Amino acid sequence: MYRVLQELMVNMQKHSKATLVAIAFKKNMNEYIINYSDNGKGVDLTGLKLRNGLKNVETRIKSIQGIINFESSLNKGFKVFISFKK
Repeated sequence: MYRVLQELMVNMQKHSKATLVAIAFKKNMNEYIINYSDNGKGVDLTGLKLRNGLKNVETRIKSIQGIINFESSLNKGFKVFISFKK
């Protein structure tokens, strides 16, 4: 998870130009949930191609049998929802 969050922060600094970032951690009975959100310039997800950084994030989450979802649109920030079992 350290590398996943690190990559999200690097992308925020390089690409999003965000001024605010929120990362929320939740623990349910047998599941961890991490929500990342920033107020950056966002991206059109229909044209988004997962390259090295985001592809690595996705691969790392899938390696722990987790689920990752990206949500964004132009000028609306970037959000990532991650969940995985204990």
